[in-house]
Amino acid sequence: RIRSTRLFWAYTCVMRIVAVLVGAMLLAGCAQREPTVEGQPPAETPTPVESPAESPAPSNTTCETVNGGNPSNLPRFTEVELESEDGVDRITFEFEPEASAPNRPPWHHISFQDELITEGEGKPVEVEGNAFVVVSFQAIGVDLSGEEPVEVYTGPKEFTPGYPTLIEAEHLGDFEAQVSWGLGLAEKTCFVLEARRDRITLEFPSA
Repeated sequence: RIRSTRLFWAYTCVMRIVAVLVGAMLLAGCAQREPTVEGQPPAETPTPVESPAESPAPSNTTCETVNGGNPSNLPRFTEVELESEDGVDRITFEFEPEASAPNRPPWHHISFQDELITEGEGKPVEVEGNAFVVVSFQAIGVDLSGEEPVEVYTGPKEFTPGYPTLIEAEHLGDFEAQVSWGLGLAEKTCFVLEARRDRITLEFPSA
């Protein structure tokens, strides 16, 4: 019995020591953990993120249909200019706005079409090229305010510059102050549009 009692007390002492050691380890672990807010996970060290390389500036070319401008600017349509330089084929439609017109381009509509037709009548127009653009804008190409019509735009109705991209430009008509031109391109090429109070310019990169 004496021996059993001693063994019992020795076993008890060992278990108490183990319990103390386990408790100390648990306390140490709790001390190293960061406090958390109820309902939120423990805070994590953020991972450094490398800054992405700077993206190139977006291109201002488009192949989409464009509608824009202000109908309150109804200018006189006076001139067409074409040029090809520095890898760009350019066509410009020039206007003479009224003094009271807003500082906005006239209303305009630009789109690619499968074929070209005359303004108002809708008759097919033969224009050289493999892709076609219609440029339509509100402007006075013919003055109807008097007893007889007076041509405001007196320049050519057809241009055949044969540039690398812009091959031909042809007047499609003037119907109720809606002037339209058809452009024949060597291939479908997106354009840069600059629309101002007194001009509309389309630029095509040379093929």
